[in-house]
Amino acid sequence: MWHKNKKIQKEKYLVKRRRYFHMLIINERLPENAIIVEEPEIADLLSHFLKIEKVINKRGYKIYISSDVLVSTHGVGGPSTALILEELIENGVRKIIRYGTAGTKNEKVKLGSYFIPTGVSRYISNSMYQRTRNDMIYSLYPDLELAFSIYEKLKENNIDVSYGEVFQSDDFYAEEEINEIVDMETGTLFLISKLKNVKSASVLIIANYRGKWINYEEIYKRDFPIILNAILT
Repeated sequence: MWHKNKKIQKEKYLVKRRRYFHMLIINERLPENAIIVEEPEIADLLSHFLKIEKVINKRGYKIYISSDVLVSTHGVGGPSTALILEELIENGVRKIIRYGTAGTKNEKVKLGSYFIPTGVSRYISNSMYQRTRNDMIYSLYPDLELAFSIYEKLKENNIDVSYGEVFQSDDFYAEEEINEIVDMETGTLFLISKLKNVKSASVLIIANYRGKWINYEEIYKRDFPIILNAILT
């Protein structure tokens, strides 16, 4: 009974929050689990693995909703990702995996392998500055249990995966000067998750080496059930 009353109170709180929080994309209760991807084409592809109950297609974002998990696009870059994260969390999402792509100039990193960020470096003056301001710079890292669950399940399936620090860039065309593994959204995910007290992790397909792209759609199709298993267990 106590748990039931607590759940009812939580629902009332979320409804009240939505009244005062101006929503651009979503204004309804969502499942607690979300997998976010860059492109609508990838979201479309992954939706075929789910029993979809509703689709939201608004302001350039596409969201496929099932009973226990949703797949949403987040666009390119931190600001676009921040917008959809705010709305997902305000509407009930509590666990998020970014299933995306990354690039590298390191010839030792295998194209098509996975990389799980355990930390994020970035320039001081980037899009995340508006979230913190002043002199505070947060450490950015995933929920370790969720990150390890992804790592463990990929390893169990004999899939090449490594982990470490990723660099978040705000300018795709300026990334030539960065020698680390680079993406444009993971830091924003970790920062907002930290501020909103939700769990998150990122798993990245190394899809670009010095401008050379691979066909990563086949990797998504092959491995999405593994990522889905990681967020639902």
